[in-house]
Amino acid sequence: MTTRNLNQTWRDVVFNQYAADYAADVPFPVRYLIHADQWNRDIFIEIPTKIDAPTFRRAILDFCVARRNQAPVYGDDRIKVRPRASPYHQSEASSQNNHDDAALQEDNEPDPSLHGDGAAGLSG
Repeated sequence: MTTRNLNQTWRDVVFNQYAADYAADVPFPVRYLIHADQWNRDIFIEIPTKIDAPTFRRAILDFCVARRNQAPVYGDDRIKVRPRASPYHQSEASSQNNHDDAALQEDNEPDPSLHGDGAAGLSG
């Protein structure tokens, strides 16, 4: 009987994909989008230049150690990592901007009592 553990961490998935891309000689830079459960977010991992697989693996592990319990923003000469802006955060920011724009527009509208037909408010 053969048993295989098919569970993988996001790091395992990225390591395997990078090894396949490295072997296939894909053009660089390469960017991966993956869900990182330790931050509960999607992250982008960009590899600007071709590096060997063990160096890539070390770079990912360095990133994980450096950003543990912090925002997943990282960059060095091997990799760059940043969180993906989620649609929830984008719509929340957009609605806040729309609210700010509406409030600003209300503040900038002229007072109708100051602008009349020229005869209103004049006493002869």
